[in-house]
Amino acid sequence: MSGKLVTAAIFDNRPEAEVCISMLDAYGIYAFSAHLDTSGQSLIHVQVADSDLEAAKGLISPVPESGD
Repeated sequence: MSGKLVTAAIFDNRPEAEVCISMLDAYGIYAFSAHLDTSGQSLIHVQVADSDLEAAKGLISPVPESGD
């Protein structure tokens, strides 16, 4: 892994963050969680190398629902 670490996604619970990390790992993207407590709200940031950010966001982003 090279480059700086950046946040690819933010979750409000650990299980969702861990599923995200496992999925990224399955695609060969190293990821880990960083727990931040900001203004009383606990948030889990999933971090990846900046060189993997675009690929990670493509995998994480929700699939749009069809308007059928």
